[in-house]
Order: sequence, then structure tokens, then C-alpha cells
Amino acid sequence: MLETYNDNSALQETCQTVGNAKLERMAIAYRNGAASDELKGVRIADYGCSGGRNSYEPMRTMISALANGGPGISAECILEDLPSNAWDQVMGVTQRLNRAFDGNVQILCAGTSFYDPVCGAGTLDLAYSFVSVHFLSASPPVGSHVMLHEGTPEERAAGEAQAARDWERLLLLRARELKKGGKMMLTTMSRDDAGYSWQQFSHLVWDSMREARARSTLTGQELEVLCIPACLRSEPELMAPFCPGSELGSLFAVDSLEFARTEVPGEREMPADTLAPHIRRRVEAVWGGMFLTQLRRLGRSPESASNAMREVWDAFEEKLLPDTSRGWLDMRCFYLQVTRR
Repeated sequence: MLETYNDNSALQETCQTVGNAKLERMAIAYRNGAASDELKGVRIADYGCSGGRNSYEPMRTMISALANGGPGISAECILEDLPSNAWDQVMGVTQRLNRAFDGNVQILCAGTSFYDPVCGAGTLDLAYSFVSVHFLSASPPVGSHVMLHEGTPEERAAGEAQAARDWERLLLLRARELKKGGKMMLTTMSRDDAGYSWQQFSHLVWDSMREARARSTLTGQELEVLCIPACLRSEPELMAPFCPGSELGSLFAVDSLEFARTEVPGEREMPADTLAPHIRRRVEAVWGGMFLTQLRRLGRSPESASNAMREVWDAFEEKLLPDTSRGWLDMRCFYLQVTRR
């Protein structure tokens, strides 16, 4: 859940082993094409900062790349996430960045959705998002599974249509906020013919929830609403808004779209009785808060919702023990870089 995300997001951080090098090159390219006075006060946005653990290194990397172009550079960093985010944890990033750059970095926290405006029009030089933009603006109705991609054909069609609208809206908003010549990198998990990173363990979560329903720990109505509001987009879905003649095609130049797989070194070799609870905490940190929110909307008290989900997570961990390879052990991600025309 939100308060435990920082402690259980080492896998998400591995996305940066590929992404931060790309951000550095992106910042250098922007620096080389910008006038010197433009670099005296750059603005960088992180869309979906969560607890801030995985925001420090990307920001440090980009500001360092910009600062190597000469003296007098200062930066304003916007860290965005939902109002319910663990903002007290994010404050630690403020202190670290200020110390790293002798006070020439200011942090602004934006408690809003990235499906709404975050910054003023034409005010951003650089922007990025790590492991966030797969989340949708609302929970699509998926009564047959916990994941959209495992639902019925009708559920998948409705969810993917919403995902397409969300993707286009997110990109249009970012086009509004970036200066002409501004650059952005978006990266999160994707799917292809081989599947996606959440596929195997999502079945274990769903089976654990159905067992809880059979024991009357969850009601039938609750089982129908417990789903993850996410779409792990395919390459055609990612590129669809940029087709020739489209509005986004005229607003953005697509610099590159690449794919990579990362994981925490040595994790697969951990003993099962150590790895299973580790994966359980990882999944619970990302999904647990959403499930609790969904249960509370149906009238569950916080204590009752927590007790019900604890039973689900206990069952999930037990199912993982015989085969931990079915857990969330890798990140299969896309890295999309664009420039504002």
C-alpha cells in the first residue's frame, strides 16, 4: 500500500537501469539545442512520483546533464501524484536534491491526476514518467478477473477503448505543458504476444479472491468490483495516437520507442520461503490500497476490509511457495521518447 511502496519498489527501480541513461541523453540533447538563458531556470516534471524513492535518481541524472553545459543552472522539479499519495515520504527527495545541487533545486508537489492539467501551458522543459502511465483514469468493469487483459472479450473491448482514450488524453495534456522543443520520456510495463509482467501472478490473486468468496469472506458483489485499473499497452496501442495526420502526430515527433526487460539481480535464486513473502509484499504494496479502496466504497469498514484482504494475501503467498517463478520478478517495459514540435 502507499505507505509501504518505497520499501517494496526495488523491482520498479530496475526500470531505471535502462531509463536513466536515456534521460541523460535526452537532457544533453535538450541542453545542446537550447539557448543559454533557457537553461538558467529549467522545469522538469515527474508524472507519478509515488513515495519519491524512485524520483531522486532520474532528477539528479537530468539536472547533472544540464549543469555540465555551464554554470548558473537552476532547476524546478514538479513531483506529481494523486492527492492520496504518501506526500510526507516525498519530502525526503526535496532535501536530497537540494543538498546535491547546493540549493539550486526547488521541489513543487502537485497532488492531482496526470489525466488533468498539472503545469501551466508551455512551461516545461523536460518530463518523464516511470512505471505509472499503465494506470487508467477509472476502474473499468471487469467482473471475471482481476486484470483487464484476462477478462471476457466484452470486458477487454470496453477496457481497451477506455485505455486508448486515456492514453491520448495524457499525451495531449503533456503536449500542452511542454515548451516547443521540450522532451519527454514515458516508460512502464507493456504487453506483447508473450504476455506481460503481471500475467502469471494475477491468476494467483484472482484464485485467492474466489476462494475468499467461497468462504464468504468476500461477497459476490465485492468480487465483481475488485480489479486493477490498468492497461499494459502493446506497441500498436502505444503508437496509434501518432499516426500521420493526427493531432498528436502534429504536436510530437517520436524520437524512439524501445523495449527492455529488467529484474532485481539475484532475486530468482532466493529460497522460496524467503522469496514468496517478498513478492507478496511487493504485490500488496502496489495493489493492496486499490483493493481496500474498492471494498470501502461498497461499505466495508477499514478494519473489515483489511482483514478480508489479509486473508487473500495469505492465500496468495501460500500459492506462490511451490513455484515462485509465477510471481512478479521482472519488468517488461517500453521506453517512449518524444519531442514537442
